[in-house]
Amino acid sequence: MFIFRQNIFGIATISAIVILSVLLSKFLSSSNLLISSAFLCIFTGLIISNFFSINENILPFISFCLKKLLRIGIAILGLSLSLTELLDYGSTAIILVLLNIIIAFLIIMFLCKIFNIPSNLGYLITMGTCICGVTAVIATSSIIKSNKDETSYAVGIVTLFGILAVFFYPYLANYYFNLSPDFAGIFLGTAIHDTAQVSAASVIYSELYNTQEALNSAMTTKLLRNSFLIILIPLIAYLYNRNQAVDVKKSIKDFFPMFVFGFILLSIFRTFGDQLIMDSNLVPYWETFLLISKQISIYCILFAMVALGLQTNLKGMSSLGVKPLIIGFAASTTVGVVSVMYLLLILPMIQH
Repeated sequence: MFIFRQNIFGIATISAIVILSVLLSKFLSSSNLLISSAFLCIFTGLIISNFFSINENILPFISFCLKKLLRIGIAILGLSLSLTELLDYGSTAIILVLLNIIIAFLIIMFLCKIFNIPSNLGYLITMGTCICGVTAVIATSSIIKSNKDETSYAVGIVTLFGILAVFFYPYLANYYFNLSPDFAGIFLGTAIHDTAQVSAASVIYSELYNTQEALNSAMTTKLLRNSFLIILIPLIAYLYNRNQAVDVKKSIKDFFPMFVFGFILLSIFRTFGDQLIMDSNLVPYWETFLLISKQISIYCILFAMVALGLQTNLKGMSSLGVKPLIIGFAASTTVGVVSVMYLLLILPMIQH
């Protein structure tokens, strides 16, 4: 009830942007101009946040959309794929995720040494780029005790290059993987940083090229990346604080995305549902239920996309300086190039 009573203005504003974006996207598609509603949601939010002042009454609902609605939408997305598909996407992506972490870390730390930038910032950028964006940055900063400027720089870099990737990578994914939407989704899930950003890019791709498969594989891959927090947070804590007591369990508990388990559980539910209802007269009802759940998931994500745009202040990122931006660009480019090369060249050799 708190959300509805105290956030009427925020709910009305973001709902209006979502509805108008969906209607405009459909209108443009009828004119053979393909622009995704998710793209319009983020773009509208960015325009408002960077060229107009935002009413403070909308801020609580922005936070609710990013912290609650997005996670609900991703968890419900688990109903869109079976456990077999979940395991298949995960097994395909896990080697790529490991490669990205190792190669990006080596390149970032090398550049930090060349540019005389603190290694703390290198760790933060690596975690933000390769694991789960801003969440990984904040979780890591609490372990390595980075200062406020280092954390702010890393958050700004991850946000900036993640937003740019949202707008360009869906088209790049189609260029390289137009015949393999599952590979396109894995590329988006590994090459883009934050969970919200991957959600946006995969919805854009799915709407533009009319495929659910890319959305499923993208989110499965992203949630797999998020799960690496369980391994990397204790590892970084050990390397950085060998002689100090660090509450690693608290850091993992505070920052690990628990909605991953909801996504997996609903995928299991979908799998058993398919088996139990198959060949029965309940099939039409089951299919309607799955269709409705998919729409609920998409709209939860669209609300989060507007909120993502509204909370992103690109003007404030001009103070980052050139050297951190170069490192951020190198990190983002690295995970993108490694992802494309692995999916196009290495994976086919492994499979054959």
